[in-house]
Amino acid sequence: MSPSTSSDGKRPQEAADAALLHLPHELLFEIISLLSSTTDLLSLALTCSSLYSHVVPYHTEYRILRIRTLHPTLFAHLARRTDLSRNIREVHISEKHNYTRGDRMPRSLVDLKLDGDPRLNGSGIPGTDGERLKALNVCKALRCMTRLESFTWEWNGVYTTEQTHGHYGSARKRVVINPMSESRFEDAILAEVARKPTVKEFGISGPFGMHVNGPSADNKFEYPVWHVSNLTSLHLTGDTFLRTGNILPLCIMLSRSPNLECLTMPLEFKHLSILLLPNLKRVNLPLLSGSSTNVDESARVFVENHPGIEELSWYPIGTPRLGRGVLPRLRKLRGNMGLMRALAESDDQEEVQLTQPAIVPAIATPSSRPSTSGLLSTGPRKKNKRLSVIPEAEEAEPEDAEDDVDEDEDGEATPPAPSPVPLPEDDEPPSPSSPSAQYAPYPEASPSSPQLALPMITISAPPSTPTSLQLPSSSPSRLLRPLESLDIQGLSASALLSLGPKFMDRTALRELLILNLSSPDELRDVAQVFKEVRWVHIPGAYLPQEDQSPHPISLSVDEIVEILPMFEQLEVVRGNALWRAARNAVADGEMADEADENQVKNKVHEVLGVLARVCPGLKEVDHCDWYERRSGYKRVVVQRTLVEMPKVVSESDSVRVHMEDGEQDVEEVEVVSYSVRKPVAREYFDIFDGAFN
Repeated sequence: MSPSTSSDGKRPQEAADAALLHLPHELLFEIISLLSSTTDLLSLALTCSSLYSHVVPYHTEYRILRIRTLHPTLFAHLARRTDLSRNIREVHISEKHNYTRGDRMPRSLVDLKLDGDPRLNGSGIPGTDGERLKALNVCKALRCMTRLESFTWEWNGVYTTEQTHGHYGSARKRVVINPMSESRFEDAILAEVARKPTVKEFGISGPFGMHVNGPSADNKFEYPVWHVSNLTSLHLTGDTFLRTGNILPLCIMLSRSPNLECLTMPLEFKHLSILLLPNLKRVNLPLLSGSSTNVDESARVFVENHPGIEELSWYPIGTPRLGRGVLPRLRKLRGNMGLMRALAESDDQEEVQLTQPAIVPAIATPSSRPSTSGLLSTGPRKKNKRLSVIPEAEEAEPEDAEDDVDEDEDGEATPPAPSPVPLPEDDEPPSPSSPSAQYAPYPEASPSSPQLALPMITISAPPSTPTSLQLPSSSPSRLLRPLESLDIQGLSASALLSLGPKFMDRTALRELLILNLSSPDELRDVAQVFKEVRWVHIPGAYLPQEDQSPHPISLSVDEIVEILPMFEQLEVVRGNALWRAARNAVADGEMADEADENQVKNKVHEVLGVLARVCPGLKEVDHCDWYERRSGYKRVVVQRTLVEMPKVVSESDSVRVHMEDGEQDVEEVEVVSYSVRKPVAREYFDIFDGAFN
């Protein structure tokens, strides 16, 4: 008997499969339910036909849910089949016109006769009753998803037009459509998500919470989003999170997720400087409506207080003045030239030891609250079981005023700076599911309470940015950040060559977008300086600065074939440079726009064959066709296959097949082909929004 077989003649793997298949169906279903990855599920299903019947489609279609709008038939099915919906790990809802995410939903087990009944799914009931039935199905389905880990809801750019009439005629007005017809339906759906302790990724984008502005009449913050906790990724964009009355609950909600690693917040949120998230790694600060340079200061303090940030997307209004040694672990950067100059000039700043805490803007309180003086009590605050209020710093009184006051030459005294008051260690907010999870009422103002001209709010005053960092031996006075991806708006090759080596490690750069050129020689210099670039976007034309010509000059095919191989590790080429050069070559002096498209594609086909030979690692090139649904150009994917062919030996006058001992000698030959594919779907919680896909 072979050692690889058991006593009954079966191999160990076959015996294990047989033992697994003899388990009860309920137990086997529960074991398979523990697998979260669809890749693992497919691997398990391909082991044998019996497991395939258990895995597909009962598990493969019920892990990730990506839909556009709240589909009535789908949620009626999920509300009815609770045994299947309990295994869903991710729920992503987008707008009906948004195809960038890709659709993914169960189809095989949906009963259209039962789940598609308009009377049962709410689609055939007009008015509020129909919306109520739809919301009930969504809430019931979410309530059964006991293993839900990620939830996102996007609702951007959904409008309707209304005809208005006035004294000067009629006009069309664009009106925003809310995610649900009534706010109570929206709150009910979000409340089901907020109650789940398994949710680690949460995001909403759009006109959510438009009915929320501060506490309710009984001084409670009842919006479900304020009670989400223990997150690792958070995405919040919308006007609701910029309202003055919502700043306090938003800050407290963020404090309940100390392990947050990915954060997306509007740049207009002026209280970023008071946040301290020790595990933060990915940050996106989008500008929603516009602002002045005042928001840059808050974002600057926020960035300096988080030295562990590895991926940053930030478009400052001006050029912020960053401190020395800021963002030492930065790997991916997206922004504008102001941010790039700030990083390049940050190490030129003189080291200054801060002796006073930074003053951050005070969180405004609702009008129903007492005066500010009532919040500044000098006595110790008792422990409260309800959600704690962020304390405000109180003015420190010196023991001996005569010894602690410094006088200037003119006799004016300079008072000492107030010290921040940290949060008490024993005062932690409870979980949002607790029935007592509400905000503590504000104390009444007492005559003995001290008055402050400008109240200051501090949350666990963050440490100052370290100034003594271990720098590379090649540049002892500068911090060379390990930047791998660089996407700078309006970046030119000359600016990259002059500013890049000042703040980034040249050997670490892998992905690069170049948008402006003044000469093809600049691309050659970039290839020599940044030798590890694998992903590059190059413009199709350059604008010479010496000639002062307003007309750009297109790159030629010969220049592209010469420059691209200089990037020794090149794998992906983005941009229209290749297609523009091929169109100009086909036009041959005529108008490039009038060139025949078939001839242009044949020319690109020839150039791709040359590039595949001179760039052995080339994998992907942009196509000329625009794919509207994914908002991107199609991809030309290069495929390389090794094929065994007879070895050909060249002689002086003829070519013959080399034979030895009557057997044909073969060799492996690389065959290059390519296919055109649509852009990949954009992932959620990608702060670069698919820029480097």
